[in-house]
Amino acid sequence: PIGDRIPMLAAPKVLDGFEADGAPRLRAARRAVTLRDLLTHTSGLAYDFCSADLTRYFAATGENLLSGAPTLVFDPGQRWQYGIGIDAAGWAIEAASGQSLDVYFAENILRPLGMADTSFAPDADRRAGMHVRGPDGGHIAVDAFPNAPQMWGGGGLTSTAPDYLKFLQAIMSDGAGIAGA
Repeated sequence: PIGDRIPMLAAPKVLDGFEADGAPRLRAARRAVTLRDLLTHTSGLAYDFCSADLTRYFAATGENLLSGAPTLVFDPGQRWQYGIGIDAAGWAIEAASGQSLDVYFAENILRPLGMADTSFAPDADRRAGMHVRGPDGGHIAVDAFPNAPQMWGGGGLTSTAPDYLKFLQAIMSDGAGIAGA
């Protein structure tokens, strides 16, 4: 169970439908969320853009994905749903290590593998540009990177192809090059 490391997942609630008036019905999860559930997207945690029920729940409660204890859309281990489980695994790493995710990754993965071009905060001159279509059909440049880096287990890390190949080589060789592997 991951609730000892991530207190907001210690007593998860499951969205069990809606009342006739639209009020959400919640109940206690039938079992604890585990690290395996987080890593395999079977925790019951979901993204609202992947779950109409979660979108409806947020509209009814005014909550969002990061406001308080997350609501599960099914019991842990019962099915697969893309969601914030990998983000929660990042929170578990921070809780277990006592370090922020960027520091933990740098010390335990990136530096040992020589991945000097991988981080949560890439230099501005190394970022690829992003554009959206304007009303006239032309392209408008936008800044796709927030001012503060997003350090989530499920996103925010940027890299280069050569660095990513170093990571893949470590995976293919059962962690060779990673401290403690």
